[in-house]
Amino acid sequence: MEKILEGAWAVFVGIGWFFINRITAKVDALEKDKADGSAVGKHSDLIHETDRRIDELQHTTVPRQEYKADIGALHQRANELERSKEDKVTDVRILDAGGNAGNAKKGK
Repeated sequence: MEKILEGAWAVFVGIGWFFINRITAKVDALEKDKADGSAVGKHSDLIHETDRRIDELQHTTVPRQEYKADIGALHQRANELERSKEDKVTDVRILDAGGNAGNAKKGK
């Protein structure tokens, strides 16, 4: 009986070791493929450089100034909507999980 348990223990340790090595290899592969901060910064600079060159060429279906103005207007509209919704919220009630509505906390 002890011999069988000893053999089974060795098999389980071997299987566990195999899976741990596979998981470690996958994590190492993910870490290897991850971009570091300098690579992200470099690509950001390249995107800004490309944007600047397109502005210089003015070779687009929609004029860049019009496109930038539209994007700016969208941002302004989103900010206005956010502010208007923020102004409308005047009463916030927090109910506990027990449903004691009489002990509700009020805040602004």
